[in-house]
Amino acid sequence: MGSRDRVLMGVLVALIAALVILTSASRGPSGSDPRRSTFLGTPEGTRALMLTLRELKVPVARRTEAFTEGDSLTGALALLAPVEEPTPGELHALAGFVRGGGTLLYAARFSDPVMDTLGLRLEELGDTADLLAAASFDGAPARPAGTHPWTAGTERVDGFRSAFAAKSRVLKQGAVTLLATRKGRPVALSFRMGRGTVLALSDSRPLGNARLREGGAALLFARAAAEATRGGGTLRFDEYHQGFHGDGSVSRAMSAFLRRTGLGHAVLQCALAALGLLLLMGRRFGAPVPPPPAERRSPLEHVEALAGAYRQSGARATARRLLVAGMARRMGRKAARDAAAQDEMVSGLAQRMPVARDAARELGEEWNKGDGADLVALSGKVDRLLQEAKRT
Repeated sequence: MGSRDRVLMGVLVALIAALVILTSASRGPSGSDPRRSTFLGTPEGTRALMLTLRELKVPVARRTEAFTEGDSLTGALALLAPVEEPTPGELHALAGFVRGGGTLLYAARFSDPVMDTLGLRLEELGDTADLLAAASFDGAPARPAGTHPWTAGTERVDGFRSAFAAKSRVLKQGAVTLLATRKGRPVALSFRMGRGTVLALSDSRPLGNARLREGGAALLFARAAAEATRGGGTLRFDEYHQGFHGDGSVSRAMSAFLRRTGLGHAVLQCALAALGLLLLMGRRFGAPVPPPPAERRSPLEHVEALAGAYRQSGARATARRLLVAGMARRMGRKAARDAAAQDEMVSGLAQRMPVARDAARELGEEWNKGDGADLVALSGKVDRLLQEAKRT
C-alpha cells in the first residue's frame, strides 16, 4: 500500500469514526431512540403501550401518512410527542378531524405547534429537585383531580416533568375536565373541541416502555382509547410524525433522513468530503513514471541454465551435437550428419585451420571427453574458437 493509499484510508476511517460519534450523540446517553413510536422497543418507545391495548381488545393500527384535508382518518388518533412538526395544512386537517367528531389522544412536548391548535401551553414543573423526583417516580406524583371513569382506581401517575400552564387558552375558557394534577398544576385533562374529544397529557414520558408498568398512565390511556373505539372505530398511532413515512420504502426513508435530520446533513457533508478526497487522490500530477526495463539474464547465465537442463534430462549427447552443429553453421560449413562425422570434424580442426589452432586444440581435448565433457566449458571453447577466427 502506497503512502497516498494509507493517507486515504486514514481519512476514511476518521470519517467513519465521526459518523459513529454523531450517531451515538444523537441517540443520547443511553444509546436509545428517543421517539415515542410503537415501532420501537427502546426505553423511550411505545411498543408496550400498543401491545397492552391489543391485549385489552382495543382495535389499534398505525398511520404512516401525513394529515390531509378530507382523508379517510376516522375514529381516534394517538399523537405522542411528534418529533417532526406538522405543516400548517396538516394542523388544519387535524383540527377539522377533531371538530368533526374524532378523538385525539395527545401527549405534548415543548415547541410542538399542535399545542397552539389545541389551545395549550406547557411549563416546567418546579426546580431541579422536582424534576429529578419526577424522573425517578419519587417525590410528589400526579394525583387524580376528581371522580372520572378514566381515573377510577388510580392513586397516582408518575413521571411528569411538565404541566399545562394556567394561561393556556382552553384552561382560561374553563371547559375542561381535570384528570390529574401535580402540586395543583394540571398534567392530564380532557376537553371538547367541536363535536370531538381531546385527551391531553403534558408529558409523554409516562407512556414510554420503561415507565408504562409502574407509572400508572397505561390505565388512563387504555380507558380513553377503549371509549373512543367503542362504536367500532380504530385507534391509529401516528407514526408519520415520528419519522416513519409512506409504504416503508427504503429510498424514501433514507431521503427523508438525509433531508430532514441534523445527522442526515452530517452524513451528506461527510460523503461529499470523501468524494472530493477520492477525486483529489485519484488525479495524476505529471506524466506517469515509465516502468523499469525487464531484467534479462546474461548469455553465460543462459548457457548455464541450458546446460543444467540438459544434464537433468540426460541429453548430454544432444547438447554436444547441437553445439558443434551451431559452430559449423557459423563457420560456413555443412553440419555433420552422425557422431562419427562430428568426431572427425572436431579432431581435424587443429590441422585444417590456419588460425586459432590453440583454441581448436583445446576444443578437441574437451570434445574427446565424450558424454563426460562439461557442457559449459565446451560452449565456452566453441565461442573462443569462433571469436579468434573472426579476429583474423
